[in-house]
Amino acid sequence: MSRIPLSPAASASPDARDFMRRRGELNVFRLLAGAPKVFDGWSQMVDAQLDSRTFSPRLRELAVLRIAHVQHCAYQIAQHTYVGRRAGISETEIDALSAEGLAPSFTETERTVLAFVDELCTTGTVTEETFEVTRAALGEAELTELLLLVSLYYGLALVLNAVDLDIDHEARLETSQ
Repeated sequence: MSRIPLSPAASASPDARDFMRRRGELNVFRLLAGAPKVFDGWSQMVDAQLDSRTFSPRLRELAVLRIAHVQHCAYQIAQHTYVGRRAGISETEIDALSAEGLAPSFTETERTVLAFVDELCTTGTVTEETFEVTRAALGEAELTELLLLVSLYYGLALVLNAVDLDIDHEARLETSQ
């Protein structure tokens, strides 16, 4: 059970209610809407990441699922396994992400991104070699966006784990895939 009570969606700010209407009335959003001074800015970053065309939905969800597994964040795993399936990630690939492995079907770019995510999330930094390989695969703007994606979902996993947020059994994250 969540250690912080969830805000009823109806009592959230108009912007938060609009966000939940578009993205889903998820427990995570009801939790974070309880911090209205920062929720609007946070939700804008979520929208920007989910709507960005920099990464395919598949590559984005591979990174998010890997972060969730590294952080042992059951809530993110549940939500993003659903989104990942919709983005074309197979059950074999989802299993590989949870086992810290690489499925043979992962592309070279996907392998590079997953290695970057693993190293950053487990050590707090990346080696010069990992950085340069990832920069060569993505480009600087894309690498910067990947760093922001990691910071968003890694930080969110910390919050969700600390709060022990209940997993939504029916509500699902809506993305523009």
